[in-house]
Amino acid sequence: MGSAPPPTGSVMRHDRLLRALAAWSLPVGRAEPLPGGWNSLTWLVTSRTGERYVAKLADAEGAAAFLSGLRVATRAQAGGLTSGAPVPLPSGELVATLDEGVLALLEYVPGRAPDVASPPDLRRMGALLARAHRVLGDGAEELGEEHRWPWPWVSGCLRQVDMPEHVRRAAGRVMEEAREAAPLLRAGVVHGDPGPGSFRLSEHAPARDGLIDWGAVLQAPVLYDLACAAVLTRDTPQALRHFLDGYRTVDPSMARDLDHLDLFVRVRWMANAIYFADRIARGVRRGPGGPAANEEGLAEAYAGMRA
Repeated sequence: MGSAPPPTGSVMRHDRLLRALAAWSLPVGRAEPLPGGWNSLTWLVTSRTGERYVAKLADAEGAAAFLSGLRVATRAQAGGLTSGAPVPLPSGELVATLDEGVLALLEYVPGRAPDVASPPDLRRMGALLARAHRVLGDGAEELGEEHRWPWPWVSGCLRQVDMPEHVRRAAGRVMEEAREAAPLLRAGVVHGDPGPGSFRLSEHAPARDGLIDWGAVLQAPVLYDLACAAVLTRDTPQALRHFLDGYRTVDPSMARDLDHLDLFVRVRWMANAIYFADRIARGVRRGPGGPAANEEGLAEAYAGMRA
């Protein structure tokens, strides 16, 4: 290696990927790109004997959070939750460090994406998230201090990330409200981004449903994950109601925290505001949407914080 890392969001050449995957001593048959996300590049990897995996490349800037997510996915899998856990290297490490970023090989989780217009699918999503919270509890040993509540990363970002001053002020107010309310709420390790794309519904039984993509994992009031689900399904009428119905079938005690749901919806919008402001400041353009996606995301997040 030794060369300077490429710009954030660059594409990894196919031959380079295959050489990197050799570190797992896996006889790769083929590697096919999967639709890209905001923070990583992924490939469906099939071995010569037919086993399927997912290779995931995260930017070097997000390596610490990526590793935390891999460790939490490992613990979730050990607790009986299908989580797309990482396949360790022969050395026991979870990632290979490359010029392009950090590469992990994940277990492939079969199943289908949920239909957010389907109440049964939404209830399965909610029940699965409640199972994840039950399995993970409040043990945050896999997370760095900055990702443990009350989230020192927020204060750091609000000082350091270039963003419009009105956005900075709104984000600070939301976080202050959340920190005041948090002692009343149950805390735990949360997925951090439980959108429809993170759920895989099994064709066999709901007990085998999977929750994947743990790169945004945090310690927080558990209500934060439900607020994320509210934001991420906001375009589907009644989606949240069915999602919460499913959650309460596993954990009816969550009902007492729901009085603060609107506040934590604004907390999710605050996190989005910081995320998009940081992408704008670093010139990151990878992900869904057109050239103006970051600016549109920041404007929507500001409106959400003020709702």
